[in-house]
Amino acid sequence: MSSIICVCMKARLLVLGLLINSYLFLNCSGEVPSLTTLAVTEITSNSALTGGNISDEGSSKIDERGVCWNTNTAPTLTSDRTINGTGMGEYSSSLTGLIPATKYYVRAYASNKYGTSFGDEVTFTTSISNGSSVNQIIADHTIVDRYNDIPQFYIDEVKKMLVWGAGMSHSLGYQHGLILLEQYDPKYQVITYLGDPPPAVTSQAMRFGRIFQSGDNTWTSDVNAYCGILKDQASNLNNPYNVFLYAWCWDMTWVNSPGGGLDPEFNVHWAGSAGGGRWGLNNEDQSLTGTPFSMDSYLSAIETYNAHARSNNYKTFTIYTTGPVDDNSGTENGYQRELKHTYIREYVKNHPETIFFDYADILVYNNSGQKHIVNWNDGGTYRPHSQIHPDNLKDYNSLWQMIPADGQGDLLGDDHIGEAGALRIAKAMWWMLARIAGWDGQSK
Repeated sequence: MSSIICVCMKARLLVLGLLINSYLFLNCSGEVPSLTTLAVTEITSNSALTGGNISDEGSSKIDERGVCWNTNTAPTLTSDRTINGTGMGEYSSSLTGLIPATKYYVRAYASNKYGTSFGDEVTFTTSISNGSSVNQIIADHTIVDRYNDIPQFYIDEVKKMLVWGAGMSHSLGYQHGLILLEQYDPKYQVITYLGDPPPAVTSQAMRFGRIFQSGDNTWTSDVNAYCGILKDQASNLNNPYNVFLYAWCWDMTWVNSPGGGLDPEFNVHWAGSAGGGRWGLNNEDQSLTGTPFSMDSYLSAIETYNAHARSNNYKTFTIYTTGPVDDNSGTENGYQRELKHTYIREYVKNHPETIFFDYADILVYNNSGQKHIVNWNDGGTYRPHSQIHPDNLKDYNSLWQMIPADGQGDLLGDDHIGEAGALRIAKAMWWMLARIAGWDGQSK
């Protein structure tokens, strides 16, 4: 009997020892993999190529590898990531669905039974336009009819956007056109707004409007205040403006008619309303206009807004625009306005990273492609300049009169252009926003 008990006790001790040894084996520490992150290449507006190189798999085989990325530093497995098989060595990872002109942080990762390790952190910035030799987007009269080429994917991407079109009465023309385009083709859904706060985040309709009226010298001189609004909207309200633009009004031409000193280079007097004086062409014109404001001030403000967005790592594009081409036909005022528009275009031409909405160029052409040119008789010298095409001051057709010419400043009036012109503006706006969203402008 005692021998049987002894055998049983030995068996139990043996089993217990095996269980203890097994437990200790399962819980002993092991090494995680060692790896590096590959350089990022083939960068476009919405994709990039990278990967990793695993030099040591650690204490067990690799069961998952890939890369993870984020717009904040130190991305982890809870960030966006790829899964690129198993095993040691070098592997490639394609990053897709990226945001144009955005800085990203990326790390390779590898996992085994003992945990996950990360490679070194690499940063890169996506380009503005996909498939273009230069990172530039220009919306002018040549692209108006191409709005209908936008793939549905990018129409849906634009419907996520919030756009602030600062300005006064002419800024309503953008909104009116977008409303008309939605009526013309319901797939181009829009929410327009006046006042603060702007509409909440949605993916159902592009949001376009202004939080308050803005004169151009205010938009140019109060840069810090506007930067604060952009930052608060992005950081505190989590509803960032995707695009910020100045819609102009008659700032280049009204209140102060051509006067002051004669510009010896262009043989013209400057006009406009800016800080109590006139708008010059460049910084050297202050002695002629009595004000420091000029097209250089406008261009500098846009550079500041874009630099502010980049430094704070939020996605807001401030774009370049030209202004109205109605009124002042065949006058010195109309001609000096043309010089200012040309100055903006030349700047864009020499800066391939810019995004440009050529409002004036869109409106001087009609739907048949005819350009409207008038002349200023400067003492016997005829100086041509572009003027809004008469067709763009008309209703879209005799049955569709959605913008009454009542001049009362309500949402459906007082933008100084007709339905035909407003509709052209809207078509170009959708094309431009789709390009900003990553469309290459070619594929359908």
